[in-house]
This record gives sequence, structure tokens and C-alpha cells, in this order.
Amino acid sequence: MAAQINPDKWYSGVDLEEVLRYAGVKDAALCGEDVKQSAVRAVNESGEAAAPKQISRECLCSVNGDSCDIDGMLIVSRDLAAHLRGCDRVLLFAATLGSGVDLLIARYSAVKMSYAVMLQAAAAALVERYCDEANALLEARYAAEGCWLKPRYSPGYGDFSLTHQQALLARLNAYKYTGITVSGGGQMTPMKSVSAVIGVTRERQPGSTGSCASGKCARCPNISCAFRRV
Repeated sequence: MAAQINPDKWYSGVDLEEVLRYAGVKDAALCGEDVKQSAVRAVNESGEAAAPKQISRECLCSVNGDSCDIDGMLIVSRDLAAHLRGCDRVLLFAATLGSGVDLLIARYSAVKMSYAVMLQAAAAALVERYCDEANALLEARYAAEGCWLKPRYSPGYGDFSLTHQQALLARLNAYKYTGITVSGGGQMTPMKSVSAVIGVTRERQPGSTGSCASGKCARCPNISCAFRRV
């Protein structure tokens, strides 16, 4: 019997096609059963190695031209300013799968690189799944106040520089609550970690579902990305 993603675990709802897409498979329907089984195994193994954690904090926000002031953090970014226009509050958000996934990937990188690549793909899909579920709880809380949450917008998107990563995580006290650290260049450890700004608005935006998990590729200007959803 072919292996299946464990139905009793938090990661049971991960999209296998998403995992394969991250692994570079352009059409999941055309890939072999062995590749699909490798993806299933990678989801189960990385999910078992994960210890997911997340933290969020509401801050005041003001937008002036191409600049945003978020809790005293001045960010000059045309793209982020456009994204947050109309918001007087934001949520700073960070989440991670934990260091166990990094160790798992490193172990296989030394002995079987092809499977390490699949683990990387599975972990990428898992952290997005975890963020979506965490954000759904936030959406429900703000909906009770008559507010909508804009899609997550992370340092590195558009002209929102990675150099702001450290200040964002510091305001969340992310190391204390999630174990996330950041290098001088803005790269986070553990590797499978996400940080983001989520706008809070009382007006539903045109084309928005009201979900901070929606439209991942729609808000990214890199239309040549190999992982882009059509």
C-alpha cells in the first residue's frame, strides 16, 4: 500500500502538489509514483521533526507617500506603502518550524541530496500551511471587530528590504518566543521561518477575500519566479 500523509497530524492538510511545485515539478500529474511517494515521505518526516511556533503583535501604523511608520520603525518602501494604504494598524507576525527540520535537512544533504531537496520543498509548504492556519485564527478575532486583514507581506517582497528583518523580529521579541534569530543580512534561522507585516483595515479591498493567507503570488512583483502560481 502506498504511503500517505499522516491524517492525524497538524500537517495533514498540506497540499502535495504544492510540495512538488517547490521541488521543481511543473506538472504533478506527469511525475512518477516514486516522486510522489518521496514527497509524501518528506512531508511526514519534516512534519514529525517540526516544533512550530508563532508570535504576533499589533502596532500602530501610518503611511506617508512611499514611507511607513510602524511602531517607530520607519520603512521606505513604495510597495509596502501601497499595500498598507488605508491601514492605521498592522500585525507584526513571525513563525517557524524549529531547528529540528534544519537538522533533518542537513543530515540528508550529506548522504542523499535529492531527498534533501524534497525535504526542503516539504518544509517550505509546511511552514506556509502553518502560517495560514495561525493567520486564520487572527482573521476570526479581527472579524469580530468588523476588520479585515490584508495578505501577509514579508521583508524581501518587492522593495521591502530584508534589512528591516532584524527590527521587525526585535519588536516581536521573536527569539524569546520562537527561537528565531536573524543575520546581519536579514536571513533567519531556523531556515524554515517566516516574518511578515499584516495590515488591519475596516474596508474590504477590491478583489480581496479578507484573508491574510490569500494571493501569495498576486502581491509579488517577481513574475519570472520559477515557483510562481499562474
